[in-house]
Amino acid sequence: MKLIDISLLITHIIGFGIVFLLLRRFAWGPVLAFLDRRRNLIRDEFDKIEREQTEVAEIKREYQDHLRNIEIEARQKLQEAVSEGNAAAARIKERAQEERRLRLARAEEEVRLLEESAKETLRKRTVELALRAAEKAVHERMDAPKHQELIQRFIDDLSTAPERGK
Repeated sequence: MKLIDISLLITHIIGFGIVFLLLRRFAWGPVLAFLDRRRNLIRDEFDKIEREQTEVAEIKREYQDHLRNIEIEARQKLQEAVSEGNAAAARIKERAQEERRLRLARAEEEVRLLEESAKETLRKRTVELALRAAEKAVHERMDAPKHQELIQRFIDDLSTAPERGK
């Protein structure tokens, strides 16, 4: 008994070779081409995904930078607004102080004018009273009782004089 039959072995080898060549020519070529196309497609997809991830990371970084810039700008604008508010408050305070000084100066001037007017009125009234007293003194004879009465009337006139001026 022969374990290996040579003719059967050669037939199998020739059959295998023919199947191999047929498969290689008609099946493996298209299968390998399909696998190459699929491999390239998958590689392209991975490259595309990688590019998109890179773009997303870049956009995210730009967005975060933009947010930081917005926060910085907001702080700066807030500081500018506070500074402008402080400056406006200082200007308002300065204007109020200047207005207060002007009002005080006007009030002092009015008081001075009223004081001068009152002094002038007092002088005129004093002269008037003195002239009246002298006039009365000249018209009447000056004995002691008359002199006393004249002085008393003069004093009474002086005490009622401010009331008449009102």
